[in-house]
Amino acid sequence: MKKLLTFTMVLVFLCVGTMLFASGEQDSGSANLAEMTGADAASFTKFAVEEGATIVLSGWGDQTEQQIYKDAIVRFNKIYPDVIVDYQPIPADFQTKLKAMMAGGTAPDVFYVDDQLMTAFGTTGQLLQLDGYMAEADVTRGDFIESLLTLFTLDGKTYGLPKDWGTLGLVYLPAAFKEAGIAEPTDDWTWDDLAEAAGIIVEKTDYAGFGQNADWARFAPWAFANGGTYTNADFSEGTMNTSAVKGAAEYLLKMKNDGVLVTSSDVGAGWCGEAIGKELIAMTYEGGWMVNYMRNDFPDVNWKAVQVAKAPNGERSNVIFTNAIGVNAKTEYPRAAAAFTLYLTSRENQAEVAATGFAYPAHPDQLDLIQDPNDRAISAGGLVGVVANWGPNTGKINDEASKAIERIYLGVLGVDASFAEADKKINAILAGE
Repeated sequence: MKKLLTFTMVLVFLCVGTMLFASGEQDSGSANLAEMTGADAASFTKFAVEEGATIVLSGWGDQTEQQIYKDAIVRFNKIYPDVIVDYQPIPADFQTKLKAMMAGGTAPDVFYVDDQLMTAFGTTGQLLQLDGYMAEADVTRGDFIESLLTLFTLDGKTYGLPKDWGTLGLVYLPAAFKEAGIAEPTDDWTWDDLAEAAGIIVEKTDYAGFGQNADWARFAPWAFANGGTYTNADFSEGTMNTSAVKGAAEYLLKMKNDGVLVTSSDVGAGWCGEAIGKELIAMTYEGGWMVNYMRNDFPDVNWKAVQVAKAPNGERSNVIFTNAIGVNAKTEYPRAAAAFTLYLTSRENQAEVAATGFAYPAHPDQLDLIQDPNDRAISAGGLVGVVANWGPNTGKINDEASKAIERIYLGVLGVDASFAEADKKINAILAGE
């Protein structure tokens, strides 16, 4: 793909560039990878932990992800052989179950933290502050892609360390385009190119055109490229009921009404990645997780990826996903739990994870470890993507965005009314009501 060389050059620049960032304080808005910097590589620094420590790790994930963390535990035990790590994955309903466990006093010592869990636990003192342990391990915030830390920072303190990150690309099936007799997507595609191709594919083949569910994250590249956002810069007011956001939604609604956009349930799939694997849809927006998913579940299906399409204004944007590893503030073994968290998010461990193709490392000087061609094409979205950070209520606000799109898809409310309702609810959340 013609931008791969450019992306590689940008990555080199990315790893040696510098930026101004308010050290130790929460970012006032979203930042993109093109503005990020790194730090010199260093070996993992061991510090003293409690004797006889046994800690429980929990996270979501399929068998592939679970194996990655089992392997990480083996590596960790080479450094801390006396710390027992009991891995208890929760593949389904992780957030709901973890909240119940936290309320009941049975939560694991170390666990995945996303925007929803940061909202639930960060402001209630249920996450262990990590900065002191980071200092003992010679780890600084500057070791990480700094914008990934914004979701997990409160009052300048760190309550989670990013375990990886991802973004979206236009994932497609070459066979659908060949059967329709049209050229495959390129990085220069616009929304109109995507919609036109989806229409031709629907007309000339048995494939559905473009798959997209009612999801805040898949909607983000459309809304952000069109100049929209979900809140204002100081997180005091919702901004979904604006022409930029509504314009993006109206474009998608027209595609849906024209029969060229479907949801995964429309074609009998659980999610749009599965719909690609089962060769039910020609295109969708999905992330780097598709590499291992397709390799493991649909090894015979040929698929490719390019960057997401540009808006009519010529702009392209994307969303950057990130999740952290956090520690239960009530753990019996805070030092062991912190040491394990620091190891999971270290350069040493993330290099091993990157080698599997599972996820992108959170250390900017390791971005050249992304090797798979489709993975590299998707990861290019990080150069124009933003972390959807709306302050301590990020999870709740993203939920309202998803609900607004769902109302539109289902025809419960029109675009104007649905986003007016979204802003009403977002404003109440931001006001603490």
